[in-house]
Amino acid sequence: MNNKDILQRFLFENAPVRGEIVRLEESYQTIMQQHQYPPVIQQILGEMLVAVGLLIASIKFKGRITVQFQGKNKMKLLLAQCNHQLHLRGLADWQGELTQDELMADLKQGTLAITMDPEVDGGQRYQGIVAWQGHSLAHSLEDYFKRSEQVATRLWIAVNEKCAAGLLIQFMPHKSGQDEWEHIEHLTATITSDELLNLDNTTLLHRLYAEEDVRLFSPKSVMFQCNCSLERSENALRLLGEEEVEQELQAKQAIVVKCEF
Repeated sequence: MNNKDILQRFLFENAPVRGEIVRLEESYQTIMQQHQYPPVIQQILGEMLVAVGLLIASIKFKGRITVQFQGKNKMKLLLAQCNHQLHLRGLADWQGELTQDELMADLKQGTLAITMDPEVDGGQRYQGIVAWQGHSLAHSLEDYFKRSEQVATRLWIAVNEKCAAGLLIQFMPHKSGQDEWEHIEHLTATITSDELLNLDNTTLLHRLYAEEDVRLFSPKSVMFQCNCSLERSENALRLLGEEEVEQELQAKQAIVVKCEF
């Protein structure tokens, strides 16, 4: 297993709290190399990739989760998507030079949504709108869980030029133990970006929770993978229709199907 790209669950034996840690390196770098993303875009897209990696751990169906932003100004689109097989992909679309302040202003004015798409026949698609909070995607998602899911949740996300990582803790519903939750939350809040990016999970959890009984589960591998295929490209051409395809061939001698991912 590639230990640089993993999702790993943990829980507390004596507190009603579960957690997830995601680390992205090769998958993150592969996605960033698809386009010439400026640093400000790399940062927010990396955060969204981490977020969707943490969120996918909570689903109990075969399918995918998408975290997507749509804007009307310079920042047009941010999209991060992960399925139950931990196949990850993402992209961004923007116009012109974009400063950090402009990005934050665009994020507050646009629409941020979480979409869950079950693969099974008859599965119901769900979409929730996330209100942007302050200057942080993590805080925005915490507020979403509090308002929409009524589940106490905290997230920490760190991104640099080489990797992206995140940690989530969540109060387990239908259980008592508010004092224990607040204690674990207080301990986790001491985490630094440097620790999150550079420590292995075992060391990180020991440093945060040295006096706690923590069970760390086996890691699962995360990888970049797009769902494009020859069959999907052929179907796209069929949708164009024979006449339009013939016109394109006569004009250009070839038809190119490009995947933005």
